[in-house]
Amino acid sequence: METSGLSFAAPRVGLAVADDLRVQAGELHLVFSPTTGQSAAVADALLGLAGGGEVRFLGVAWADLGPDEACRLRGSIGRVMSRGNWLENRSVMENLLLPLRHHTVLAEEIMRQWASELALGFGLPGIPTLLPHQCSESDLGRAACVRAFLGRPQLVILEHPIESTEARTFAPLIDAVQQVRHRHGAVIWFTSNRSLLEERGISANRRYRIAGSRLLQLGATA
Repeated sequence: METSGLSFAAPRVGLAVADDLRVQAGELHLVFSPTTGQSAAVADALLGLAGGGEVRFLGVAWADLGPDEACRLRGSIGRVMSRGNWLENRSVMENLLLPLRHHTVLAEEIMRQWASELALGFGLPGIPTLLPHQCSESDLGRAACVRAFLGRPQLVILEHPIESTEARTFAPLIDAVQQVRHRHGAVIWFTSNRSLLEERGISANRRYRIAGSRLLQLGATA
């Protein structure tokens, strides 16, 4: 993913301008963002859903695509949304499987097995069959990660995912990120946890912070 002159509507700030980004295959970029609203604004701009400037994904500019083409291309991007984005009249299981059903022709049993294995990896006993409002926030957070990593995405955007330092929640997330990178996918991770941003044990290629109305690069580590 590459940007040129990227701008986004930052909450309570107005129009914000980002340093140009270049996220290559196999890379992890960490972004310190104090609010979920700011993270969502940048993520929407990167996905060509809002904002200005040019954003190219897999060599194609969002602005050059029609709605159907853009939708198909976004099907290769996983996202943990800070706003949740759950269909309340569908079970969590249905919420997880709907994007995959829409963008692939995999058999139903394969999709369910794939999702179940990911759910177990993130500490869930299986795919939740309850409605979203019937689940705990922690279980919904894990389910959101399952949805984002399901289907071998080429890019994953994480907006404040489960970030507990407890091994049972943090380790599976790091493992999922590394698996994406090993198969030459990329990850952009927004966090409000300063210690995570500064954790040198996480091999991020670039680190940024949102400061007022700008997204600033802190430097390269790989």
